[in-house]
Amino acid sequence: MDASTVSARTLLYIERVNTNVAALNKRFESIVQLAPIDGKEKGVTASEVFQIEVHAAAMIRATEDLLALTRSLKEAWLFGQLGSTFNEERPETAANAQEVSEALIAWYRKAGSSRDV
Repeated sequence: MDASTVSARTLLYIERVNTNVAALNKRFESIVQLAPIDGKEKGVTASEVFQIEVHAAAMIRATEDLLALTRSLKEAWLFGQLGSTFNEERPETAANAQEVSEALIAWYRKAGSSRDV
């Protein structure tokens, strides 16, 4: 997988997230604007209730799309399809892991010898 493919895929994911988040924000604002019912006739209130239901359904669709996106990202991560930048080992991480391992072994040996006394 080359860098341009990874970059294009990343940009598509970011665009998809931004689109869905913008839709959620817009729909929520619309619901908040329609919420007050003071002094409205029953017919107006009924049509606004329908509009709120439409906005809520759109919010559900956007949320489901975000959930599908997170699922596909998890699957790509599990099956190693995220590209080399996500899976490459960094030397400083290996060095840190070695230091932690040595510290734990030293602590265990010290704790074990103090129990024997």
